[in-house]
Amino acid sequence: MSDDGAGKDTGKYSRFQKFDKKTYEEVNDALKSKTHLTAREWAIARLCADFKDHGRSQMTWIGENLPELVPFMNEPYERQDVASAEAAFKRKVLRSGTTFFYAYYSGLISFEEMIEMVQGIIRNIEALKRTEGSEPGDVSTDVQVMMAETLKRITDKLNEASDLQQDS
Repeated sequence: MSDDGAGKDTGKYSRFQKFDKKTYEEVNDALKSKTHLTAREWAIARLCADFKDHGRSQMTWIGENLPELVPFMNEPYERQDVASAEAAFKRKVLRSGTTFFYAYYSGLISFEEMIEMVQGIIRNIEALKRTEGSEPGDVSTDVQVMMAETLKRITDKLNEASDLQQDS
């Protein structure tokens, strides 16, 4: 396999080794059971994160080496296809986050329901990390702290808005 230009041999890149015998559709179905992402968006976002030190040429390099890097991707991509998949990934993350926090912020779900959902999210994150071939680490604590801080900020904003309405 070719050298990635940063001294990494793509033959040693093993992020997707658990998918050696899987088709794109099988990987896509597995992701769809836990996320809104397609296999294409996930794989390319993962590659862009792992090889971000390539600068502007990273997307060209990823596209050219896609079949060697990701066993369920059968053909190389053009730079624009890689950029499009990464942008789709980021749009979906933003929409998912907006949906999740809007539900709480607008009072559609309670704090207790939010905490239950966070526990489910943590389980999904741990499963996805294992799927990628990496150890989840202490995802539970990291996510809980981040969520607690975020929910506190949302609650503070809700209280501020309520106070402003009462003052009017």
